[in-house]
Amino acid sequence: MRLATMDQARQIDELSQTVYGLSAEVLMEAAGATASREIDLTFLPELTRGSASVVCGSGHNGGDGLVVARHLHSTGHRDLKVFLVGSESDTSELFKTQLKRAELQGLRVISLSEHPERLPEIKSSALIVDALIGVGLKSAVRDNYAKVIDVINSSRTPVVSLDVPSGLNADTGRVEGAAVRASMTVTFGLAKPGFFVSEGPQTTGKLRVLPIGFPYEALRGVATSHFLFTEKLARRYLPDRVENSNKSDFGRLLVAAGRPGFWGAGILASSAAYRMGAGYVNWVSWTEPTEELSQIPEVLTGVLNHELVDRSFAAAAIGPGIGVSEDTAKWIELLRAREGMPVVVDADAITTCVEHGLFPLPSNWVITPHAGELARVLKVNAVDIEKNRFEAALTAHKIVGCHVLLKGYRSLIAHGDRSLVVHSGNSALAKAGTGDVLTGMIGALLAQGLDTPQAAATAAYLHGRLADEWVRSGQDKASLMASDLRDLLPQIVSRLRLGGNLY
Repeated sequence: MRLATMDQARQIDELSQTVYGLSAEVLMEAAGATASREIDLTFLPELTRGSASVVCGSGHNGGDGLVVARHLHSTGHRDLKVFLVGSESDTSELFKTQLKRAELQGLRVISLSEHPERLPEIKSSALIVDALIGVGLKSAVRDNYAKVIDVINSSRTPVVSLDVPSGLNADTGRVEGAAVRASMTVTFGLAKPGFFVSEGPQTTGKLRVLPIGFPYEALRGVATSHFLFTEKLARRYLPDRVENSNKSDFGRLLVAAGRPGFWGAGILASSAAYRMGAGYVNWVSWTEPTEELSQIPEVLTGVLNHELVDRSFAAAAIGPGIGVSEDTAKWIELLRAREGMPVVVDADAITTCVEHGLFPLPSNWVITPHAGELARVLKVNAVDIEKNRFEAALTAHKIVGCHVLLKGYRSLIAHGDRSLVVHSGNSALAKAGTGDVLTGMIGALLAQGLDTPQAAATAAYLHGRLADEWVRSGQDKASLMASDLRDLLPQIVSRLRLGGNLY
């Protein structure tokens, strides 16, 4: 799924008008009419048993809301009020036209600037439509708009936001001052990146992407930089496994992980790699983890040495529990010497690259930092990373030279000027060892021949879905262990491969 930033959404709108002759009025009418049908279908019980309130700002989003109100009214939902926020004198001619049409049709229109005492009436509605700000947010929500949003959020009423929940930054997923917590968001043309990261998922609610007549050429004519990686794509990239294949067909993976006191990292990464389908897994460290072999007897073990680099490994994974040291830096350089071999760089290996100046790395490698680790790369605070995850990952790519998989909610992959949002995962993954499992999964898919972005995105999607499955099956988020991810992986992969929905 292609995602449109605020600027790209404006470009699509302008292109539709200037090149393809669709006026702003035509597009507004289409947006409002299409949204009203979706609202009527989804919330008919609420509309039937009580009143509806459409809360409109003074911009284009408010104009969309007026059209929605008019169409709901014409459908037969007469117990409906329109609340105006802001001064009518500051509105566009198109807004004034839509307001006049609503009044001529007999809708009750209440100006909250003239009658602020009527603001609490919104809470008594059976349904609220948020048409306050939409995609045009320019700064933090304050003053009257913030008061209205507080009232909307204090109600126990379903809320539908038009285009974007008011107060949500459509690019970053951050809440700017205050934001409507929607039960459902109906957006137009293309979904927005902010719906899927940071506070976006909790604010957006259920998402409906509605076509409103933007020409196909206009949607394709604007270059988008963000994309959503979904179950459909994960199924497409999952490697085939024909019956007459053998272990050599599925690659040999080198896993450099663990050390005394941290052997668990190597166990998790290596066993997850086998679960993900690698044909051979060689687990190596500074000393041979002989006592740990009873947990994963299938894994070949050894000691890190120069001769390993000359073997026929299809891919490598380095970092979990390996330690930050000069030796780790030398090993990364040895792997770099194997031109063309993809490598997953995680945990201690990322920090080693920072401290020993090893960036940039080969372009077909991938680093898998969480916000704290990426903060070391960018020399900023982890809090700054979360302010704009897309920008942070794309900036990091320019420094590290390879793909960046920024873990978190939600994980995303950046390379060049493009980023993929992985549409799965939850806070159950916020626990030690889960990243080691992901490293092994990515390494296994690389060993089986997937391109780096395909391997990283497919593994990250499955990794997140494992956590989603854990929660949806009734388990508490806090109880998930990294080994649970590894052990549940066969079930998820099987269901995905057979073509059925995971839920």
